[in-house]
Amino acid sequence: MMASSKIEETVQNWFMNSSNHTPGTAPAPRSGDANSVSAALRRQILNGDFLHDEKLPAERALADQFSCSRGTVRAAMERLEEQQLIERRIGSGTFVSYRMQADDIEIANITSPLELIDVRLGIEPQIARLAVAHASARDIARLEKSLLVAEQCSENSDPESFTQADEIFHLTLAECTGNALMLWVYKHINDVRSHRQWSAMKDKILKPARVRKYNQQHRELYEAIAHRDADAATDVTYAHLDMARRDLLGASR
Repeated sequence: MMASSKIEETVQNWFMNSSNHTPGTAPAPRSGDANSVSAALRRQILNGDFLHDEKLPAERALADQFSCSRGTVRAAMERLEEQQLIERRIGSGTFVSYRMQADDIEIANITSPLELIDVRLGIEPQIARLAVAHASARDIARLEKSLLVAEQCSENSDPESFTQADEIFHLTLAECTGNALMLWVYKHINDVRSHRQWSAMKDKILKPARVRKYNQQHRELYEAIAHRDADAATDVTYAHLDMARRDLLGASR
C-alpha cells in the first residue's frame, strides 16, 4: 500500500485571470460551505493569485471574507491540503505548495477532452481491477469519504466544486491500487482533466441531474470495489466514461 494517505495532485489552470480581479483575494463563493470556499481558494491558487510559498490569510480573515465559520474554513483547508495545493506549518501559518510545471501546461493545452477520455478508457478499468485486488480496509474507507464529499455536490453546488470532488474521488481510487506508477500516471491525467477546454464545457454538462447520475455511478463503483467484484467495477467504469464521452460530444455541438 502507499506509505502516505495524502492524495498527490497537481492541477492545470482552470481560468484566465480577470482583468478586474485583485491578486491575493478570492472571490466570494455562492454559499459559505466548505466545498465552495475550497473551490474559490483553489481557483486563486491555480490562477496564480496566490503564488508558490506565499502565506494565505489567517482563518479569521478568510471566515470574514466568506461569511462563514472558522470551522468551515478549516474544512476547506483540509481539502486543499489533500490535493497538495497548500501546506500548514505549525506556528507559521498556511502556505501555497502548488507550482505548475512548463511541460504540464504544454500537454494539457494540446490534448482535447475527447482524447483525454480515450486515455482514461485505456487506464481506468485497470485501475478499478487493481483497486479490487489490492485496496486495504483503510483505502476503502478513504474512498468512501471522498465519495461522500462528491455526493454533497448536488443541487446547491457549482460545477467547479463537483469537478474538484470528482478529481479527488478518482485519485483516491488510483491510490487504492497500491501501485505508485499507476498513481503517478493518474496524477498526470488529472493535470490534463483540468485544462481550459474542459472548463469551457463543464457549466453546460454539470447540471444537477447530471451530477446526480455521475454520483450514482461513483456509488456503484465504490460498492463494487468494497465487495471485491472486479467485473462489476470495470463495467461501471466503462459506463461512466461512455457517458462522459457522450456528454462532451453534446456540449461541443
